[in-house]
Amino acid sequence: MAGTRPSRLDGLDLARGLAVLGMVVAHLGPPHPGFDWARPDSWAAVVDGRSAVLFALCAGISLTLMTRPREDVDGTAPDDLVVHRRRVLVRAVALFVLGAPLTALDTPVQVILPTYAVCFVATIPLLRARTRTVAGVAATALLIGPVCTAVGRSVLHDASDPLVHGVLLGAYPGTTWWGVVLVGLAVGRLPLRDTRVRLLLLAGGVTAAVAGYGGGVLARAALGLPADDTGVTGSVAAGSAATGPADGGAAGDAAGSTGVTGGAGAGPLPDAGPHLVPQGGGTIEHPGIDWAGLTSVQPHAGSTPEVLGALGVALAVLALSLLVTRRTGVVLAPLRAVGALALTVYAAHILVYAVLDAVGRDEWHTGWTATVLVVVGAGLVATPWRRWLGTGPLERVVRRASRSLDGPGPRCRPH
Repeated sequence: MAGTRPSRLDGLDLARGLAVLGMVVAHLGPPHPGFDWARPDSWAAVVDGRSAVLFALCAGISLTLMTRPREDVDGTAPDDLVVHRRRVLVRAVALFVLGAPLTALDTPVQVILPTYAVCFVATIPLLRARTRTVAGVAATALLIGPVCTAVGRSVLHDASDPLVHGVLLGAYPGTTWWGVVLVGLAVGRLPLRDTRVRLLLLAGGVTAAVAGYGGGVLARAALGLPADDTGVTGSVAAGSAATGPADGGAAGDAAGSTGVTGGAGAGPLPDAGPHLVPQGGGTIEHPGIDWAGLTSVQPHAGSTPEVLGALGVALAVLALSLLVTRRTGVVLAPLRAVGALALTVYAAHILVYAVLDAVGRDEWHTGWTATVLVVVGAGLVATPWRRWLGTGPLERVVRRASRSLDGPGPRCRPH
C-alpha cells in the first residue's frame, strides 16, 4: 500500500544480534590466546574487534532505512529531509547521553555509544548524498582515519578528556569508525531483498577480508615485521588474549599498555594502535612512522588493514544473515529478537559486568558461566519481549526522543 514501508529486514536483525552477542562474549568471556585454528580454546577470539565493526555497519544500514524518502498516497515524495536530519541529530544526542552513565560505571569496557553518536552527527550532511559520494567519503575516512588517529595519539598522548580519549583517539577513533558507518549507509541503499545482491555482498566481503588481513600481513613481511604483532610496541594486542575483554572496550589496549582499565577516559591514552614515534630528542618535532601500528592486523589495532579486514568479515556475515534467515524461521528467532533489542542488550551486559565486579568475586573472569548466562538470558527475554511488547525499552526511549521535536503529520515506520 502506498505510504507504507516494507517490513523489517529479519537478516539485518540477525546480523545485529550476532554483533551484540559477539561483544558479550568478548567482554565477559575468559582470557584466551590469539585466534588459532589448531586451538579450540582460542576460537572465541574470532569475535574480538569484528563484532563491533558489524554493529557499526548495521547502524549505518539502519540510518538509511530510517531516513529514505517516503511516498505519500498520491505517489509524490514529500520533502522530509529536514525531519529526518533532526531525528538523527536527536537520536545521536540520546545515544551520547545514554553512553555517559554506562561509561561512568568504570568497567574495562570502552563504551561505543559516544562514538556512534558523533558518527551519526557527521553523517547527517550525507543522508541524501549520491551513493558515489558516500562511498568516496567512506573510503577516504577508512584510509586516512588511522593516520589522523596516529597523529592525534602522538600530539595528545597525555589527554584525559573523555571526548578526546574515548571518541577521537580511543579504541573506537571517530574518523575511522565514521567510514564504517558510511559503508553501512551505502549498503542500506542496495535492494537487500534481492538474492543476487546478497551474493555480491558476500563475495565483496570475502574479497575485502582477504585484501585487508592479507594485505596487512604482506606489508609487514615487506617491512621485515613479524606477521603476529602481539606484543610489538606500537601495535595492539587487543582482545582477551592480553588482559581481558576488548571488543566494545579498550581493556586489552589500555590495560595491557598503560595500566588504564576504566572506560571513563581517566589517565593517558592507550598506547595501542598506530601512532607516531618521536625520534632524536624524544619530541614530536621529528616523528618517525610506526609501521608496526599502521600495518597491524590484530583486533582493535585501528589500522587500515585491520579495519578493512574486519569490515569484510562484517559484510560477509551480513550477507549470510540475509541469505539464511528466510530458511531458518523459528530456529534463529531468538537471535533476531536480540538484534531487534540490541541497544538494550548491549547496555544490560555492561551493567552485568559492573555488578559482577562489584560483588568482588574475580573468579567469574576465568570461566564461561557469566557469558553463557547472559547470552542465554538475552535470548529468553528478548524473544517474548519482541513478540508481545515490540520495541525494547532503550530502543523505545531513543525512538521517542528522536521524534520528540516532530510536529503533527504522518510518521514513518522504524527499522
